[in-house]
Amino acid sequence: MKNIAIIGSGSFGCALANYLSNLGHNIKVWSYKQEECDAINEEHKCIFIPEVKLNENIKCYTNYEDVIKNSEYTLMVTPSSVVRSTIKDIKKYITNQKIVMCSKGLEETTNKLLKDVVNEEISNITGILSGPSIAREILQEKKTSVVFASESDDFNNEIKDVFESTNFTVELSNDVIGVEIGGALKNIGALAYGIIEGLNLGENIKATTITKILDEISKIGLAIGAKKDTFYGLSCLGDLIATCTSKESRNHKAGILLSKGKSIKEIKEEIGMVIEGLDSIKVAYDLSNKYNLDLQTINELYNLITKLS
Repeated sequence: MKNIAIIGSGSFGCALANYLSNLGHNIKVWSYKQEECDAINEEHKCIFIPEVKLNENIKCYTNYEDVIKNSEYTLMVTPSSVVRSTIKDIKKYITNQKIVMCSKGLEETTNKLLKDVVNEEISNITGILSGPSIAREILQEKKTSVVFASESDDFNNEIKDVFESTNFTVELSNDVIGVEIGGALKNIGALAYGIIEGLNLGENIKATTITKILDEISKIGLAIGAKKDTFYGLSCLGDLIATCTSKESRNHKAGILLSKGKSIKEIKEEIGMVIEGLDSIKVAYDLSNKYNLDLQTINELYNLITKLS
């Protein structure tokens, strides 16, 4: 049994908390909102997926110290936009915990990988958990396969032992850049896919869009230093397909709303959760310019979203 701190009580944070708690680990969750904290502690539910009961052993707090103290691993499951500020807030409580980055995205203001953001603030060993992992399906104990990537084979094997079960398998990688880029930018594909669905343009163009986005994401990753094969695995192609086609995807829903001409403000209000693709598209656009890449789909989507902002 491991003591695991989870920073973030959104749908994915709750899904991981419930899954790991059911494996027998001691789980504490940090929540930004008292309402979410109370729902976990008193009603044993995630407010975003209220129909699924959470393990009663999960404890949630609104202060970092109670969550992180005596933990062996700290899982970051916050929106990418607040990863740096959160790390700054928690580092006074961090000792030798290993960091597992479960957030997907890049830092918009710097275009940096989240692993690099963490390492600029603290020196703890950090790895990336990514792949097609829809929160509701994890809560429903449906089979899921993910990738964990770090620069340490020992850390990789350690996380595999902690996380893996019959229903939740963990592939390992040393291509941290590729795994993180795939998870960060796949939400762009879901926005485009949702627009096509909303406009009822057909299945052929949906398949074309997934193919084009995959190619463009891989070009960005290769320019930064990733390995090409990584983009055809779970952390990019697998996650891209799941995010594009799932009705659970908030980015998919955002794309449908974009097709109806709604403003970004209206879309954010209607969905009520962070839409990572709206931030990632700017980062992808900036990187395409930085590395002089011809990314037609990403550039067209960026121009559309800019007009609606």
